[in-house]
Amino acid sequence: MGWESMLFILLATLGLMLVLGQWTAFALGFVGTLILYIARGTGGFISISSVVWNTANNYILIAVPLFLLMGEVILRSGVSERFYRGVATLLVWAPGGLLHANVVATAIFSAISGSSVATAASVGTVAIPELRARGYDNKIVFGSLAAGGTLGILIPPSIVMILYGALVEESIPKLFMAGLFPGIAMAALFSVYIGLRVMANRALAPRVEEQHLSLKTRLAYTAHILPVLALMVVVLGGIYWGVTTPTEAAAIGALGAIALSVGYRTFNLRLFGDALLSSVRTTCMVLFIILSAQILSTALAYAGITREMSQWIVDMQFSKWALFLAMVVLYIILGFFVDGISMIYITLPVLFPVVVAAGFDVIWFGVVLTILIELGQITPPVGLNLFTIQGISGGRPFGEVVLGSTPFVFLMLIIIALLVFFPGLALWLPSLM
Repeated sequence: MGWESMLFILLATLGLMLVLGQWTAFALGFVGTLILYIARGTGGFISISSVVWNTANNYILIAVPLFLLMGEVILRSGVSERFYRGVATLLVWAPGGLLHANVVATAIFSAISGSSVATAASVGTVAIPELRARGYDNKIVFGSLAAGGTLGILIPPSIVMILYGALVEESIPKLFMAGLFPGIAMAALFSVYIGLRVMANRALAPRVEEQHLSLKTRLAYTAHILPVLALMVVVLGGIYWGVTTPTEAAAIGALGAIALSVGYRTFNLRLFGDALLSSVRTTCMVLFIILSAQILSTALAYAGITREMSQWIVDMQFSKWALFLAMVVLYIILGFFVDGISMIYITLPVLFPVVVAAGFDVIWFGVVLTILIELGQITPPVGLNLFTIQGISGGRPFGEVVLGSTPFVFLMLIIIALLVFFPGLALWLPSLM
């Protein structure tokens, strides 16, 4: 059977299973096993055990549950709530008031979470009741939180970047540092947009009473920012200066989060158990997707689909940037229907050789891909951040969250354009390592 026929079977079967609501991991694993059987018969099944062992035995993936545990402890211990109030106290003077606190808090919390959904949930749980009680416009509140939460997979540490680096065998520390300046630029762009919107329509963000707090009270609130910043510096500083590997930094971060919880006297066995359980659940989901996607990747290689598809794209003689634009459109469309981790493992086995052949920098492309995955987090119908914010919104319509998030989609595309014209935005910091 030719590679074109096998590719059609793969796409048709995978698409059907996803439309029918099958688990992503099961769909990927089933299709991979089917292609292995078509290409190599029952002898192809022997490779599955090697794939599972080699993938599950990857040291760098240990960082995933540890970063998740760090974020879960920070969230459940109340540290994130104190942190948000401290940031809000500092930013009430700006046009947009507490909306800027949403962006800044999600940007900084990203550096101790690594998860987009965890970032949106942790800040949103505190922010939404506060802002709604003060009369802020619902749509801009929801949009700033959903979009700000996406910074959790761009500003390091990033679970998506860990998975990307492990798949393409690229330096995780360099990927982390490459995401830092684009993440800061995106957060700044979000704040500029919010400021302009509020200056054009003051009713979106009424002035708040925190402006009249005494200096002593302000200092008491803002002091809660320092422990989180210190933890961020320890985790990222250790990676940047080469003192720790990402996995070691994740372990230090988890211990640091527990230490903060103990310091605030909120740590107990129930909190720790709930944080562990939530981290294990998410890790199992991610791991099963990775294992299944690696089976599919192996099947693509055995069937020759990866090689032939890459050659076919090269033979089409697209210009470098026409190819890039096509990939951007592809990922935007996939983001409507597929979660970010699945997008990586479905597409990269085919597209990554094309990316390399076209001359794109692998680190730079990883940052662009991460931003495109962020887009998928705030585009319906399966944008996880949209559902997260709607779930903690107090029963507000899902449409409000979507409308509030839509302008931020275009702001993310602006950041991608900046990376195209100024690649040093992502590559300068890694070049110093």
